[in-house]
Amino acid sequence: MVEAQHYPDARSYDRGFCPHRARGAVRSRPAGQGLRSRPRLIMTRLLHHVLRLLAVTAAMLLPGLAAVPPAALAAEAAVTPKRAPEQDAGSFGLALDTSIDGVCRVPEDGPDLAGDLPVTDEKLEEGRPLVVLAIGSSSTQGYGAPRPEASYPFRLERDLARRYPESRIRVINAGVGGEIAADQLTRLDELLAENDPDLVIWQAGTNDALRAVDRARFTDQLREGLEMIRESGADALLMDLQLYPGAKDPGTYAAFVTLMHQVAEETHTPIYSRYALMTAWEEDRAHPTPDLLFTDRFHLNALGYACISRALAAAIAHTVDEDEAAPAGPGRVQTAATASAGAAAGAQRAASEPAR
Repeated sequence: MVEAQHYPDARSYDRGFCPHRARGAVRSRPAGQGLRSRPRLIMTRLLHHVLRLLAVTAAMLLPGLAAVPPAALAAEAAVTPKRAPEQDAGSFGLALDTSIDGVCRVPEDGPDLAGDLPVTDEKLEEGRPLVVLAIGSSSTQGYGAPRPEASYPFRLERDLARRYPESRIRVINAGVGGEIAADQLTRLDELLAENDPDLVIWQAGTNDALRAVDRARFTDQLREGLEMIRESGADALLMDLQLYPGAKDPGTYAAFVTLMHQVAEETHTPIYSRYALMTAWEEDRAHPTPDLLFTDRFHLNALGYACISRALAAAIAHTVDEDEAAPAGPGRVQTAATASAGAAAGAQRAASEPAR
């Protein structure tokens, strides 16, 4: 038997009214089959499909989870080191100290910085706290080091603390990879205000040389930055380019080494010549130096940073304790001008040698 049902108005829409039918139309359906049963049917089928999908997913995942070793499953939970970070860093530092014994030889009085560090001198002689700000690019940040404790600023803090145990030494690592002098100059004012350093070590020139930055602009930026540092009341110490045998344009690379030493001499700023020091290590056939470069053959590795830091600490100590320092030896860099000439000559020699 078929019964007829009338939809008198739009309020019956939710009970099955079809908007395509004219209002008041008669729709036929088998008696005993209410329209209210259709939503239940749809929901039942949908739930059935969801359950089947979950079953298939579980069948795919469970074998994979069973194959994962328990140690791997627990790896993320093991976030607490067995030793305190300070102890771990100390052990790492001691191991690195041992690894550089007898290599990258440095005169006891250190390389000559060709300048004075009056604020640093006063703080260390009086046993007062010393804050050092290290600004630079990736070689300050520590790219190539296996961990932050191997970066040169961290190592420098350790090396200076051993020499001056009565002073609380703090070295702030403000290195950012890839920066040129212009980038560092934009950060310098804020860094000086935030940290109030006693000594600022500015490592610059490498990325500028590799990108062939305008040389006049580069020297102007150096002078401006050095003036900002002095106006803040801190000592300024420049750090020149590292030895890079793989430079595609050794002439430009050498020119930036020379420019930095010229600015240092003109502004009476001490300069730490990584280039001259690494060149001396390279040429010291009597005491061969192990590989100091990272696998990219450009950045330093942990050993290289440790050697650079130890030599820098010796140079700062020599400048601060000049009255007690030993006389300069014939192999020492005497002035910024001679260091510049030696560095440029080394770069020219590197141009004729294959990259290692």
